[in-house]
Amino acid sequence: MRIYVPTTVSGLAALHTTGRLAPAPLSAHAVTAALRASWVGADDEELEYAVLMAAAFDSLQLIASTSGEPRRVVVVADVDDVDTEPGAEDTAVTIAVELPLSRCSAVHVDDSDAEGEVVLALGRLPEAAAGDERALADVSLVEHELMWFATQEIPDVLGQTRWADGES
Repeated sequence: MRIYVPTTVSGLAALHTTGRLAPAPLSAHAVTAALRASWVGADDEELEYAVLMAAAFDSLQLIASTSGEPRRVVVVADVDDVDTEPGAEDTAVTIAVELPLSRCSAVHVDDSDAEGEVVLALGRLPEAAAGDERALADVSLVEHELMWFATQEIPDVLGQTRWADGES
């Protein structure tokens, strides 16, 4: 199963340093049977995009809870179905094992141009959580596509951020 793991820039740095996403269990998103059932007629590309956006939103929440760098980060990995359990939401899954870097296939990261909008979205999270539709639209950040990187490019991605040298 292909999964999308929300993290932060510091989480990406930890993946690069330790060679794994840990500790288990890990919260992630995936194209689940529940998602397919609720999005009848959607093709695989639409479903994968919905999952990526759900993980990007969770990354935003992680940034808010850790005061991390204002760039959403999502790590894409492949896991055995036996290591996953469905979560409460249609895309949510829990991964029972740590993920070695070798199981990761890509990383999606905000461009530096999105930082200002991410900061604004962080400020709107409480309103969005309360159901304010305008705030929900603001925190979706759909106008900022996450950039795609191969896992071999993680050092380069980290080199473009303030966290590359372990700053916090």
